Amino acid sequence: MATRSSVADDGVGTPGRRAQVMFQILVLVLLVVLLVNYKGAAGLSKIQHARATGSLHLASFRVGTELAGVSSFSNTITYLKIVWPALVFGILISAAVRTSLSRTPLHRIFGGSAVRDQAAAVLAGAPLMLCSCCVAPIFPAVYQRTRRVAPALGMTLASPSLNPVALTLSFVLFPVRISAARLAMALILVLVASVLVARIIRPSILAAPLTAELAEFTWVGLLTSYAKSLAYVSLRTVPLILAGIWASMWIMSRLPLTSAAAGGRVVSIVIIALFAVLLTLPSLFEIPLALSVLAAGGPAGAAAALLFAGPAINLPSLLVIGRYSSWKVAATLALLVWAIAAVGGVLLG
Repeated sequence: MATRSSVADDGVGTPGRRAQVMFQILVLVLLVVLLVNYKGAAGLSKIQHARATGSLHLASFRVGTELAGVSSFSNTITYLKIVWPALVFGILISAAVRTSLSRTPLHRIFGGSAVRDQAAAVLAGAPLMLCSCCVAPIFPAVYQRTRRVAPALGMTLASPSLNPVALTLSFVLFPVRISAARLAMALILVLVASVLVARIIRPSILAAPLTAELAEFTWVGLLTSYAKSLAYVSLRTVPLILAGIWASMWIMSRLPLTSAAAGGRVVSIVIIALFAVLLTLPSLFEIPLALSVLAAGGPAGAAAALLFAGPAINLPSLLVIGRYSSWKVAATLALLVWAIAAVGGVLLG
């Protein structure tokens, strides 16, 4: 049986196969361009508004004690109304990646040294600007096709953690030391912690069936592969994401987030870092939450911890990562995010 590399290389050997490769790359590029345009246009508008007014206007979304009397189901619906376009993009891109990585030379992107793989993960993930929930379907697509957990984690973490719009708004609305701490912690997570997780825990790979897909170098086979990938991603990951969102909303309604800021400096940073790991937030919503922590008298380190850990991961993304790698990977990742946020916040003060 041919290896993935040999099959992908053979797939560009004839004009018909080269046309299929170009078509797959074009589909993936088009989806990414449309997503970047969708997220980037809205992000630029928010950046301009923040620079002009010193504030950030976002859709209404309640967190913590504001959820008192609101059902978890109701807040889940509110959350989905905000993020559903990005979630659809995440599913479509995941299906395209899952198909293209097995049929084109794109698999070579994550086939080098650990440093090169993580740099590629940052360059591939950060421009997507997806929140943790919406980027979660991309993790199994990359992981199953590359058999490498570190770059799959790196790409999944880079999208929310190194979101260019979120980072720019952080530098606009917060003191430089807080926004710089957020950036530093995000880089440590994507470039170092994801590699550390992969080396500490070597999970078994829940591989998708590749042979049938790789054997069919026809246009019908290609379109069928896209359809199968879309169904696979939708049916296997979306229920986990929805369950995780609901569970997170239930937890969030019981978290006195701003009250935690009133405790001792170290205690409040550690507790808020833990809360941030469990939060499920749309893109950019960590910014007003961090501002509310500062307004409540919380330390700068607590705001930085929330800015970093809030978007980095959440319960839905951890469920997807755990399901498709191992629950030890998900637990270790959550622990490392909390540790980076807590230690970084305490060092900042």
